[in-house]
Amino acid sequence: MTSNRRRAAALFASLFLLISFIPVSVLGDEGMFLPDTLNDLPIKKLQQMGLKIPLTDIYNPNGPSIKDAVVIVDGGTGEFLSSEGLLLTNHHVAFDALVSASDPTKDYATNGYLAKNRGEELPAKEYTVQITQDLKNVTSEVLSGVTDTMSAQARSAAIGAKIRSIQTANAKPDDGITAQVQPLNEGLSYYLFTYLTLRDVRIVYAPPKNIGFFGGDPDNFEWPRHDGDFTFMRVYVGADGKPAEYSAGNVPYKPKKFLSISMGGIKENDFVMVMGYPGATKRYRESYSIAYNQDVFMPLFANLFHAQIDALQEEGKGNRDLQIKLQSRIFDIANTLKDFEGSVIALRREGVVDQKRKDEAEFTRWVNANPDRQKKYGDVLPALQKAYEELAKTQPRDTLVAQIAGVDDTFDVAGVIAAVAADKEKPQPQRNANLALVAMQVRAAVPGVLAERMPGFERRVLASLLREAAELPAGQKIETIEKRFGSLTGDARVRAEEEFARSIAESKNSSSPQAMNALFDMSAAQLRDLHDPLIDLASDLNGLSSDADARTRTFNAIVARWRPLLLSGMTEMRANKPYPDANRTLRFTYGEVKGYVPHDAALYQPFTNLSGVIEKDTGREPFDAPEKLKQLYRARDFGPYATPDGQNVPVDFLSTTDIIGGNSGSPIMNGRGEQVGIIFDGNYEGLGNDFFYNDAKDRAISVDIRYVLFIADKFGGAGYLLKELDIKNAPASLRRAA
Repeated sequence: MTSNRRRAAALFASLFLLISFIPVSVLGDEGMFLPDTLNDLPIKKLQQMGLKIPLTDIYNPNGPSIKDAVVIVDGGTGEFLSSEGLLLTNHHVAFDALVSASDPTKDYATNGYLAKNRGEELPAKEYTVQITQDLKNVTSEVLSGVTDTMSAQARSAAIGAKIRSIQTANAKPDDGITAQVQPLNEGLSYYLFTYLTLRDVRIVYAPPKNIGFFGGDPDNFEWPRHDGDFTFMRVYVGADGKPAEYSAGNVPYKPKKFLSISMGGIKENDFVMVMGYPGATKRYRESYSIAYNQDVFMPLFANLFHAQIDALQEEGKGNRDLQIKLQSRIFDIANTLKDFEGSVIALRREGVVDQKRKDEAEFTRWVNANPDRQKKYGDVLPALQKAYEELAKTQPRDTLVAQIAGVDDTFDVAGVIAAVAADKEKPQPQRNANLALVAMQVRAAVPGVLAERMPGFERRVLASLLREAAELPAGQKIETIEKRFGSLTGDARVRAEEEFARSIAESKNSSSPQAMNALFDMSAAQLRDLHDPLIDLASDLNGLSSDADARTRTFNAIVARWRPLLLSGMTEMRANKPYPDANRTLRFTYGEVKGYVPHDAALYQPFTNLSGVIEKDTGREPFDAPEKLKQLYRARDFGPYATPDGQNVPVDFLSTTDIIGGNSGSPIMNGRGEQVGIIFDGNYEGLGNDFFYNDAKDRAISVDIRYVLFIADKFGGAGYLLKELDIKNAPASLRRAA
């Protein structure tokens, strides 16, 4: 469900430019609410649904609460389950750590991992855990220097400067405290979030891939699911209690709060609630944005992702070590690909663009009915429409330029080399002082970049991008590409593109750190004389990339100027208060355990069981259930984790809780705040839920906590962990064992 690959995440963040709106008089169980707004929720409704604890048990700024147990783990969410820093998250959230620790002799990504004691716990390389310390509304401070007479660019610069100042003032690097100011409601408000970042994270128990990702990509986003998507980790600090890098002398972190677990089970229509860190929703986007994403952005990237997956799979053929390293990257791309394709279908099926246009027509009539409203809001939609018209003139060309310039890190290095050489030709006063520092850092990184290089992948992906460029409409052709191939047509052009891509992948000038670093010392004339295809391409693209970046900044500044007014006007017209879009900050959502009707003549029940795993088993990946699991099923050796009739083990369940990517690993709790499962996915029919919420079909998919304990104990041999847990409603046999 989530993408863990940091570079991909950064790319999507930079490209998802655009945003819209839906009121908080929400339908069904819609809404991802900030913790400090829980008092605004319909508390009587929640209590009638089944909430048994006071809201201060969920969020309390003056004392420990569930908020302190729920944390950011890499690209997902996790939760503390013991006073000894034991953490539960998804298998797919921890998967990169398993891949990083693997090699052909120990494939933890496939086989899983069990630490029999704390000394064997496996370092999760580059993983951190972030705990929200505080959240505070700082809107007045951020907007204190903004005036109505400012240009869009000046307004954006003033807000950015104030945000940086606030963040600097509230960060405490020596104590591991970072600060982030986030815009909410399209910049109508701003919040300061402070985080404690812990850097020593270790894997305790991860099931094998054929449990943790049972069903693989065919089952991804689908129901029914039979996936045991969980991993136990542990978080450590230095002996002084402060954040520290990995060290054998570190001690387990003592969280302010950890969750209890309920073995009591759940049933249909039970109240459930979730706290987690959803990544990004775009439910307040104007119709122009929805249309752009539906018709341009997501279809384009779906094509690119198909090409990347094919290239990565081809690259790994015959190289088991590389296959192990690439499997997480392939999963992340495939996950996003399926999300994009499903979202396009959902947006078109539900007519979201047309609905947005109806809302905007209603807004226009409301504005025009009053001179004061006309003065305040009359320019909003025309200004946004004009911004998108300008965007359309250079999209998707600008996106393809960025993709070609960044096929992989080698292309990024080549871009810096070309920029340094061009800068040398300028008079000394006009040279970029920062570029020399960047060049020094990039030169130092070259050995690592080339060590990770995959020439075959570069060749295939570049060739696919050149094909996309050839299909651009006449007014958006990329000049430097057309200069090379524009005189050719049909198969002749395809062959020329493929040969050009091959010449880049096989260039001697990027075959070793010594050869590539030597290019940094050359002048622009010397580089031109080399006729190196990668350097020539990077040089040509640098100017185009700079122009595209400038257009993006201008677009962002314009929409940032008008979107707050649009949301403000919509809020005034509808007389309601909108919940803010998700933005990777802590959120609360609630709902009930419930199935759905996916299509005509079908009804999906909300629960799956171990018997379903056995039914799906084919003996071949991704439906290759482990033999030991099948033996446990045949023997009905379920221990205290069985269904009430003793004939099965609960596996996954559905709920109406409103979640999105980033929520992976979030605890799903009953009305007493006890964990009954762990979120790991959404359903296919609910895709597009980053743009709109569909009460009838949108469902969150969770692993039942009883399956987590069953796999850890009966299958994995990690039953000793249960001694750390606070388990409610446990059968007598389990209490005796603990």
